[in-house]
Amino acid sequence: MADALPVWSVFQVDRAETTPMQEQIAGFFRRAIADGRLGPGARLPSTRSLAEQMTVARNTVSLAYERLAAEGYVEGRRGGGTRVARDLPDLTPTVPAATRAAPVAPPPVRLAAAARIMLAERVGTAGAGAGAIPEPLQPGRPGLDAFPGRIWARLAGRFWRETPATDFGYGDPAGHPMLRQALARYLGAFRGLSLDPDAIIVTSGAQQAIDLVARALLDPGDPVVLEEPCYPGLRGPMAATGAKLVPVPVDGEGLDVAAARRRAPNARLVTVTPTHHFPLGVTLSLGRRRALVDWAGGSAGGGSAAGDGGPWVLEDDYDGEFRYGGKPVPPLKALDGAGRVLYVGTVSKALAPALRIGFVAAPGPLAEPLVRLRGHFDRQPALDAQVILARFLDDGHMAGHLRRMRTLYRDRRDALADALEGALGARARVERPETGINLTVDLEAGPSDVAVVGAARARGVSPAPLSGFYRGTARRNGLLIGFASLPRARASWAARMVREAIDAALRGPSLTRRAPQDEERMVVSRDGSSS
Repeated sequence: MADALPVWSVFQVDRAETTPMQEQIAGFFRRAIADGRLGPGARLPSTRSLAEQMTVARNTVSLAYERLAAEGYVEGRRGGGTRVARDLPDLTPTVPAATRAAPVAPPPVRLAAAARIMLAERVGTAGAGAGAIPEPLQPGRPGLDAFPGRIWARLAGRFWRETPATDFGYGDPAGHPMLRQALARYLGAFRGLSLDPDAIIVTSGAQQAIDLVARALLDPGDPVVLEEPCYPGLRGPMAATGAKLVPVPVDGEGLDVAAARRRAPNARLVTVTPTHHFPLGVTLSLGRRRALVDWAGGSAGGGSAAGDGGPWVLEDDYDGEFRYGGKPVPPLKALDGAGRVLYVGTVSKALAPALRIGFVAAPGPLAEPLVRLRGHFDRQPALDAQVILARFLDDGHMAGHLRRMRTLYRDRRDALADALEGALGARARVERPETGINLTVDLEAGPSDVAVVGAARARGVSPAPLSGFYRGTARRNGLLIGFASLPRARASWAARMVREAIDAALRGPSLTRRAPQDEERMVVSRDGSSS
């Protein structure tokens, strides 16, 4: 069993001291226990191990431990060695009240301009505190209860049995070749993309991919087209570069590409979620996809702020695997003849966010600079997760998993949508999506969505307010609701909690709908957390 702490790295006896060595050792452990470095129950090194570390006689250590035991600091356990006592003596020093120093407030911290800009976007962080945000109805949360844990564990065991120690050095910042090849095959089969594995860069989630693209392409003042409303995790990295953010409305066909060209004719970058817009859930129409790709290719006189052709396009395909009906629409990357689309994906929704594996498929000229940038900020992805995922993809497990999850999610979507329609009646309109893992509830002329979300969280459910995703004046008053993690058996309960939240918001200080921009804006992230 390992020792409690490597004493040799923080303490050595001083043979020049007049204090006996056994008392020096006892004093070290008294201080470690008093300041909390060794808590109750923590195991001390064995007398033999500590004697070797201190280069002293074993009897010297034994005498030190006997003194600590007599004073009540440690206790011996048969088969368990020497441990810090559960009931410690009073370790608080007696200090006269007059001499106690008043607490000093820490000086203010001056943050860098980029950090201040990003923090102003107020992107939420899910899981910032254990249990801080109730999970039911939280947008973006996959059905973790259906995670293929046994298969993953079997592949993990294989990895740790078969991987030689020589593989645990620094790896390629672009990602393990096995995973990049597996991703190329997977995206070819599931998304119809023909990709060179060398153009795929593995990242720590889609968020890092977005950040890399922003760092690589944007200078202060460069115009960047953003969907309005928009995922705040896209806005933050763009804003931090000092780029000029140009919000463009989303309607029933997705991003209004013609409006984008009018508002930002020299756009350097266009960010878009074409398969399943976040948060409204619409799909970018095929006509607009072609118009956007044509613009990026420089047709009709389009050009970027840098004068190197049309704008670059960041395509965020965060949950495109889940489509329940309707005709599939090709990714923008599949229509990209000019090599201007950067395709960003993740396994956070398909498998689990905690795996922290995303990727960006970059046009040839951008792949090498993106890899070098990634090496500066995050040397490489974790080796084990990459190899396990590669085998999960290549052995056909992902195909089977997605097939099961599409059936499960469709069932959960229908159960929750039916329950909401029955519970809400005329209070709101439920919009049932054909893609993704979230649905929307339009409150129309009802109470403020921010007020409803506050009341809902008090009842243990966590939808997000649609108004929180707008950078300017909110045009939608409604709720974004995750259905993938909610078991069918809880749909009626969850719908009832939403109805009670709407009714509670109606009984609030004002019975008329308040414009969301007149309230303190609740800004949410794609996983439904707020700030």
